[in-house]
Amino acid sequence: MNPSQPHRKLWNRNFLLLWQGQFISSIGKQLFAMAAMLWLKTITDSGTLMGMVMTVAMLPMVVIGPIAGVIVDRWDRKRLIAWTDIAGGIAVAAAGAVFFLLPDRLAILVGVVFTVTVATGLLDTLSQPSISASLPLLSPAEKLEAANSINMAGLQIAVFISQGLAGLLFVLTGMPVLIMINAATYLCAGISELFIHLPHRSAEADPSIHPWLRFKKYLMEGFRFVYHNRGMRTGLLLNMALNFFVAPVLVLLPFYVEDYIGLPQQWYGYFMAVFGLGGLLGFILAGAFPTRGLAREIAVSGSLMVQTGLIVVMLFFKFPGFQMPAFAVIGLLNGILNVNFNTLIQQITPGNLLGRVQSLSTTAVTAVLPLGMAVSGIIFDAIGKNVPVMFAVSGGMSFLFSIICIFSKEYRRFLRYTVS
Repeated sequence: MNPSQPHRKLWNRNFLLLWQGQFISSIGKQLFAMAAMLWLKTITDSGTLMGMVMTVAMLPMVVIGPIAGVIVDRWDRKRLIAWTDIAGGIAVAAAGAVFFLLPDRLAILVGVVFTVTVATGLLDTLSQPSISASLPLLSPAEKLEAANSINMAGLQIAVFISQGLAGLLFVLTGMPVLIMINAATYLCAGISELFIHLPHRSAEADPSIHPWLRFKKYLMEGFRFVYHNRGMRTGLLLNMALNFFVAPVLVLLPFYVEDYIGLPQQWYGYFMAVFGLGGLLGFILAGAFPTRGLAREIAVSGSLMVQTGLIVVMLFFKFPGFQMPAFAVIGLLNGILNVNFNTLIQQITPGNLLGRVQSLSTTAVTAVLPLGMAVSGIIFDAIGKNVPVMFAVSGGMSFLFSIICIFSKEYRRFLRYTVS
């Protein structure tokens, strides 16, 4: 097979190496993230610190995402994928050593948790667009939806495994051992990823241009591509609006469960679990039954409208027999949407721009989420903690933006894109 061409079989050696590496390292990452929250709750009992950890985890993507995209498109993606995991393993192992050696230095340990969270967030900012940009080279073009589906499903399964094990391992082994488990998963993943073979990409550079001007040129190429592709631009703005208006649901879900529906707190966990299971099923369905052309437009637009409309409908049927399936359906449709949007970006974007476009889109969509969370919390307190109003506005505005975008010919053309 020509090494410059994508593989003809989906489950080829290189795709398997990439998938298992991400699966293993994701289990470790999720275990550490959950253990960190449990440890902070046990040691400090500070909601502020717990909120700050969640915030700083998002900061690297928001702050340096577009810059990372330039690096992904100019450097060897295989080495970025592998060495970011290896570097993560070294950093986390160093943090584990501090926990073992200085178990009573609370201020230092809290600082270590924050430092590791930021460091691994920075590494993920480089590795995730590298992975997404590499998938089209490791899978057949006609099976790209399946490749994205399997990749996303693996991440979701890793979350389930971590959710099931985090609390138990935290109690049985303690925080230092859990940190070392995370380090081991990073290192195992990174070492195995060194054996991935990706087509060589020549990164030509004009030596007559100053490095800063050259970097600025590369950066702006990604912005210009998204801006001039009006369909992709509309889709990106829609996803930003959805993330902003769905943020209140994420923040206020505990209030919705306990104060509005009148269920015990543990139902929050049940709803999140069925949402995750629905998402996993959505990934599988989108990969197993890919849609093209008009069918994809109908699938994506219909999923958006049903998903956002359900947020409002759920306010009128408060019994668990409706709420549980509703959360599952929302998760399922969210999984279908994620696979299709990611596949469309990969298909439409030239390979030499894919890292920048992926990073730019992820940064834009991620950046509005903490903003939406902060604004929704302030508004929620200002209106007397009125849950139904917040959910109705959240779902209603999301539904409205989904309808508005349908009137864009460029957006519909974007959804109907088919590889020739």
